[in-house]
Amino acid sequence: MLDIMTQAENAIQAYNSALSIHSANIANMSVPGYKRLNISFQSIFEKVLNQGTAASSFGNIGGTNPEQFGQGVAVSNIAVDMSAGSTVQGDPIDLAVSGRGLFIVSVDGGNSYQYTRAGKFQISSSGSLMTTAGMQVYGLNSAGSLVPITGLTGALSDYSWDSSGNLLQNGSSTGYQIALTFFQNASGLAQASGTTFTETFASGPAASAQAPGGAAGSVLPNSVEQSNVFYLGETIDSLEIQRAMSGNLTVIRMASDIISSFISKLG
Repeated sequence: MLDIMTQAENAIQAYNSALSIHSANIANMSVPGYKRLNISFQSIFEKVLNQGTAASSFGNIGGTNPEQFGQGVAVSNIAVDMSAGSTVQGDPIDLAVSGRGLFIVSVDGGNSYQYTRAGKFQISSSGSLMTTAGMQVYGLNSAGSLVPITGLTGALSDYSWDSSGNLLQNGSSTGYQIALTFFQNASGLAQASGTTFTETFASGPAASAQAPGGAAGSVLPNSVEQSNVFYLGETIDSLEIQRAMSGNLTVIRMASDIISSFISKLG
């Protein structure tokens, strides 16, 4: 009975983690550029009593199948789903990526970089292009070098992008082009701040910063990428998880009742 209770408790812990993931996805479904988390499970604690026997070639005697108990369950992986969300119209300063590219941003002056699909931008009081979370946005200068997009003057409405990712002020080039990068395994990125990500051993290093139109994809001016959370799917998955948790709680109660009944009879 203790084995049964332990197995059910492990399952409840795994399903509780899944419920937290689905809850977080639903909570962020209206956040531009948010990427949903995808959780998967694996069986654990396999217990085989015997391996069975082979069929005999004499006398047409059949073999026996292995004798085995059921298995427990645990979380096997939680990965970022980097599939694209739908795009909606934004402000002239906003951008969306079509393809696998990510914008390059930094919170420490370029000592380290983070990466995002959220192209909802603004201009700071000091004239820097920033994300809505206050991170510096990076682009390419006329020499093709990665640089922070700064020195912008004038009203926000003066700025816009062309289809090649060039930043324009009242229709004239500012000398900046948005920089994109990509990862061989984007699902291996780690969540950082808000809708930004950092590289990991699993994701591999970021590709060299590049202009739109290449391997990183193209850009959509005056557009914002929405989250890729599918509300109905998350809700259905949450209901399934709740049913699984309820079933395991029932198993624990049944096992506890049997143990209590046995102890009372001994007493």
